[in-house]
Amino acid sequence: MNLVTDLLLLLIVVQTALKISLWPRLAVRAVFCLTVGMALVLVTDAATAISKTQVEAWLHNTEMMQEVAVVCILDALLHRFKWYPGLLIYPAAIYLLLHLLYACPGIDFGTIAWLTAAGMAGFLLLLSVIFNRLLPQSHDRLAMFWCFAIMVCVVSLLGTQQTITVFPANQQNIIMEYISKALFGIANIMLIPDIVLLIVFFFRALFLLASTYKQYLARRNEGHSPLYTRYAKMLYEHDPDEAYADYLSTLFEDEAAKDVNLSRLLTKLGPVLGLIGTLISMSPALVGLSEGDISGMAYNMQVVFSATVVGLFISVVGLFSQQLKARWYAKDLGKLDYVSRIYVERHEKEA
Repeated sequence: MNLVTDLLLLLIVVQTALKISLWPRLAVRAVFCLTVGMALVLVTDAATAISKTQVEAWLHNTEMMQEVAVVCILDALLHRFKWYPGLLIYPAAIYLLLHLLYACPGIDFGTIAWLTAAGMAGFLLLLSVIFNRLLPQSHDRLAMFWCFAIMVCVVSLLGTQQTITVFPANQQNIIMEYISKALFGIANIMLIPDIVLLIVFFFRALFLLASTYKQYLARRNEGHSPLYTRYAKMLYEHDPDEAYADYLSTLFEDEAAKDVNLSRLLTKLGPVLGLIGTLISMSPALVGLSEGDISGMAYNMQVVFSATVVGLFISVVGLFSQQLKARWYAKDLGKLDYVSRIYVERHEKEA
């Protein structure tokens, strides 16, 4: 278990260095690294009060490691914002400080904290500069960053599997036993990302519902969508040209399809994610039933029904908005084609 945690610590450090290497200003990176160092100094008193046994108990607690995995996945999702530096480096640095406190008995705790703070801040800043030199293209660093972000999520999920229990397989088929354990572990690893994605898509469906209602109000007041208004303005600002009018119609159709594709994606992903969460949660529920753990079975059944309901809600919102937007954009596209044709023909007659 300590090996998984140490590997996770190393990946988080490299991931953070890659992320801040995307920032153009070295001064901003230095300020962020200083905040990491100061955080270590500020938590020194609290860190010295934690025993090594308590840390080991935390690392072997399945529920706590599941919470760590959820935080790692949410942190990876937040990295889509360029300004977000990542907050996992702070608990990772504190974990490193605890290791050093245990490994250096007899040395003043304050000295260890200051040296660790200076070393962590300097190492992060130096590593970001090295990445800038080795990978001068920002898109290369961004691609490597996402690779490390995925590895952080995978390793954190692996840390939740130290207490997996499965039904004993037939001793005459040892290979099948290992295969079933591996399959069971993979399925359990997928549960946390599935639930996180369900929550994310649930809120995305709410935003989609609000934006669809906003478009409905705009159509009721103006007779067309804001997208049509923008393209009609572009048409009138340009000299009458049939080729340009066709070009605008194509752009309008592509942008409308992009908007509808989100609804189509939610329509398909909602039931799939709900079904995955349902099937994975059924397994521990059945295990709890066989062992007489009624409370555990009830909790897992709550997850089963909740995943199904949330997935269906996401799908309903996606299907509803897809049908409305597809019909609205089809009308707007026909109207834009008609207006552009009349506009070009009127200019040709005047000429």
